[in-house]
Amino acid sequence: MLTPEQKFFYKHAGYSFDTNTESKRQGKERCARRLARAERYAKRQDWHYEWTEDIDGCIGCDCGSADCACSTGTAHEVLVCVLRDSDDHVLGSLGSICEATREYGRVIEAELALEAMPRADR
Repeated sequence: MLTPEQKFFYKHAGYSFDTNTESKRQGKERCARRLARAERYAKRQDWHYEWTEDIDGCIGCDCGSADCACSTGTAHEVLVCVLRDSDDHVLGSLGSICEATREYGRVIEAELALEAMPRADR
């Protein structure tokens, strides 16, 4: 049974799975649990996130969709997210985040926290 936090990540985050040892659903659940754990860990450590405009702008994409601002070059919001510890040291960052929804932003924050967590706590 997934917690509400895990259900959020199950619905909104990407995932991976090992076709030899787990089903797609099991992989999604494993990844959702890890992201929820990382989110809780970051809060307990008093880590914080800083969202700012990415001055380098969009790096584009090659999806070819006429609806994609990155593909067409249409002006759009592009952000950077920086994860900092309680002493304001940078623990990780990601840029060229285009048109992030609130949900996508939460996933990015959890992924940055997961990368910064000690392996033993993952």
